[in-house]
Amino acid sequence: MSTKDELLKIFLLNENQWVSGSQLAQKLSISRESIWKGVDALRKQGHRIESQRSLGYRYLGSDHLDSAVIKMQTKGRFAGEIHTARSIDSTQNWAKQYLSSHQPDRPVAFLADQQTAGYGRRGRQFYSPQKTGLYFSLVLPHNPMSALPKIGLLTTGVAVAAGHVLKRTFPDHDFSYKWVNDIYMNGHKVCGILTEATLELESASSAALIVGIGINLSTADFPNEFAQKAGSIAPGQTVDRNRLAAELLVEIMSIYHEYDSGKFLPEYRDHSLVLNRPVELKIGNRQVVGTAIDIDEQGGLVVELADGTKQSFISGEVTKVNLPGMMS
Repeated sequence: MSTKDELLKIFLLNENQWVSGSQLAQKLSISRESIWKGVDALRKQGHRIESQRSLGYRYLGSDHLDSAVIKMQTKGRFAGEIHTARSIDSTQNWAKQYLSSHQPDRPVAFLADQQTAGYGRRGRQFYSPQKTGLYFSLVLPHNPMSALPKIGLLTTGVAVAAGHVLKRTFPDHDFSYKWVNDIYMNGHKVCGILTEATLELESASSAALIVGIGINLSTADFPNEFAQKAGSIAPGQTVDRNRLAAELLVEIMSIYHEYDSGKFLPEYRDHSLVLNRPVELKIGNRQVVGTAIDIDEQGGLVVELADGTKQSFISGEVTKVNLPGMMS
């Protein structure tokens, strides 16, 4: 490890605590001048480090996503690779490009401070301004010889995992799930989830899954085309995005190892925005109108139609839900 990396490791283990320059110099067996140079290098990378003559240095976080910081904050509970970028067109595209030349046998995460062409379901633009949100994609290797992945369960499972982390991070807020891939707060969308599968052409089976997540953390203003529907969890506030990313990766992998059991579904149902409400559901070019009455064991939405019949939909989009104060 370089001096800079060694210092970062110590700072992360003593986050928000003062560490004297003499302690650092003694621990690393280097001069105080080398400590100062290492701290200066970290600051130039966007790390916020306070210094006072009588107290030493105090690490306050980073303005940028940093793979080393995220990895350390997973505390060994995420065994995959982590890649970060200041700006990218889309983390989903980045993940797909990676898969075009790699066959990973462990998860790989791609995170960016900004997306210039982030997208969600049906290719809709996801507004991804610099440093005010968390935008990442997670490649999950899938054995082509095993059964087809249960995408409905995976997407709802990831939503519950994200909900767990958001509730821990923002305990004063309530988060709800809008089937199948959105998390809402105060009637506005604050998180979108997209699950895509890449194909192994020779066997025409799934080779890897890519889960994309975009979270509006502290964005204060949205363009007109997003302002009515999108919301932000903590507008204008500082959020430790590296720590949040680490917790999300750990939580998602925890659920991924057993997502096909559906054990999280009761929680998803309890916090659903759509259950027992009139909904309009778009399936391709078809529009379905009825009442959402259940989330089935495959993560599908069960809708009771006007004639009393019930149908379950594993894919589609709720384009309207009769909920006061909420923009679908």
